[in-house]
Amino acid sequence: MQNIPCIKIAASLLLIGLVFLMTCSCTLRSALVQPPKAVTGPFSLYLQPLPQEAHLLQFTISALAVVGEDGSEIPLATTMDRIAGGDLVGIQKKLAAATLPPGVYQGLSLQVTDVTLAGEEGEINLLAPEEPLRIPYQFTVLKDKAKTLFLSLSSDRLVTSGVLFTPKFSLWEPERLLPSLKGFASNSGSDSLTIFDKRTSQIVGTLHIGAMPKGMALDQKRGWLYVALARENAIGVVEISNGIIMGKVRLQFGDEPCELVLSPSGNTLVVINQGSNSVSIIDTASLFVKGKIRLPSEPTGVFMGPDEGRAYVLQESSGAISALDLVGHKVAASAELEEYPFKGAINAGGNTLFLISGFSPNLLVVDAASLSVSRKIFIGQGAVSIKADNKNGLLYIGMKDGVIAVVDPGSALMLIDSFSLPGSVQHLTIDNEENALFAILPHSGKLQKIDLVSKKPLGSLELENDSHAVAVMGER
Repeated sequence: MQNIPCIKIAASLLLIGLVFLMTCSCTLRSALVQPPKAVTGPFSLYLQPLPQEAHLLQFTISALAVVGEDGSEIPLATTMDRIAGGDLVGIQKKLAAATLPPGVYQGLSLQVTDVTLAGEEGEINLLAPEEPLRIPYQFTVLKDKAKTLFLSLSSDRLVTSGVLFTPKFSLWEPERLLPSLKGFASNSGSDSLTIFDKRTSQIVGTLHIGAMPKGMALDQKRGWLYVALARENAIGVVEISNGIIMGKVRLQFGDEPCELVLSPSGNTLVVINQGSNSVSIIDTASLFVKGKIRLPSEPTGVFMGPDEGRAYVLQESSGAISALDLVGHKVAASAELEEYPFKGAINAGGNTLFLISGFSPNLLVVDAASLSVSRKIFIGQGAVSIKADNKNGLLYIGMKDGVIAVVDPGSALMLIDSFSLPGSVQHLTIDNEENALFAILPHSGKLQKIDLVSKKPLGSLELENDSHAVAVMGER
């Protein structure tokens, strides 16, 4: 009888243990068994520049959907509801972006309402089509492969009988663009590259490259594009002719590559890693990391001149500039500058460096051999990007307020010209064929193209608000 309480206690403990094990098992199972990730394909729809005949019209797209093969509809959220013809003549705009289930689609369904026509005595209300417009065009969405389509409005008989709005839309995708006409912009937030026609400044496609694309480098001889994938700790390699991702060079965990530069021969790619305060040296023939150089602080800028074996790295937080020996995989020389430079460029001869700083209104002219400052050129506060034009020796410096400062370092101690863009200038490159400057304006989500002789705009296209860099075939 005295053993009964002990038996009860043991039974209770056994029961508690079983409940505990069952609870742990369920918890572990719920932690290990995750619901499958939805299989989708990225989809973008662009409204092409409206015809001149639409400049007095305004209308609302009240409903937009893709039509499946079975006739079912998947609604799309539009980036803008009101279409103002006067604002969109000659302007391409993104109309919708979504992820769609893979499959075959028949086209679009589009509902137009609230149509007005501007007249001499004010706006006139027009009658819109009562039923949604069906825009037939068969297309296929594939898993993890971006699909980009374009919506065009015909100029033919937009208004009939004086009061009826009778739009004719067509849906299409671009023909294959010649590699020599391609340009690329990296969008860090959407993990994508925008592909555009550098001559027309029109978007022709999107490529989902990987996690947080940042800096890019073009190998125009091979026809390859290298992209730093910061969150993926990798370098993506894209074949320019067909937009196919050839592969990825894996770096170490925590490297977070952000900027890169290609040697003149194209044989060596130099990558700065902000996450690990290091530089990776990649052999482009084998796509293999052949060396790594540790730095004392976070690198912010990297550039090279004609010397295959030397690159220069800036470390803004410590004010350091380091000359790297790419053959010996080591820091060859280093100096600390009081202006804390973070971006730089080099002249065609490779003997002079030009550095900009967020803390100084001066452009620093530095001797490449001694890493000492030889001159300072006043450019004003707020420099954020720099591009050396080795054809004429000029420097183009992008500022936070949108000003592009033009400097001739060989003949003046101050800027010789300037012009303004509508927003802070993140990155610059120059197209040699058209002598045009391309500028990334991330805060306004635009890419601007400017004629370098007249300083007049040649084109503009809409990007994401977190675009990082631009590269164009034929750049110098």
